[in-house]
Amino acid sequence: MKIIFKILFLFLILNSSAYSACNFKAQFGENKAGFEEKIGGRSFPLQYPGLEVFPILANDICPNEKLDDIGIEFKFLNDALVAINLVALNDEKNHVSEKLTLMKYAKKVYGKFDTTQNPKSYSGFEVFEKSNEFAVYQRLPNEGGEIDEQLYISTPALDTKLMEFYSKMETELLESSNEN
Repeated sequence: MKIIFKILFLFLILNSSAYSACNFKAQFGENKAGFEEKIGGRSFPLQYPGLEVFPILANDICPNEKLDDIGIEFKFLNDALVAINLVALNDEKNHVSEKLTLMKYAKKVYGKFDTTQNPKSYSGFEVFEKSNEFAVYQRLPNEGGEIDEQLYISTPALDTKLMEFYSKMETELLESSNEN
């Protein structure tokens, strides 16, 4: 009887931790005012009016995930949450990405992907689709050699709105620079 209980207990623990993900305490489409009330903090308006970001350290939102030196950007377009972006807060030596924290989190939550024999040398991106949301894991070096590592999460409809917004803003910027 004790053996059956131990096996059942071990099975439950392994299953629950294998599928655990951060509870971001926010829902896509949620109003900014409701988010501010729950989370607190201060948004930072970006270069385009209507787009704001709430940057918060991941360990403040998901302490059980051990996402050290990972930031979460909650992106609001016209006061509605449209995307969540986890970002490795790298320094010039890429200490955060070298720990593989964000990669391991993406694999645990969204599924395994091929990172070759040496995951630290992985460069590329992976797209994961889950019911009505998707995630894009990206790990790419920039021109200075710093690794840009992110996990972008959104829904197809909200991502389309965000991309249309960016496209419109860039078009307006291009047109205003051509007028000068």
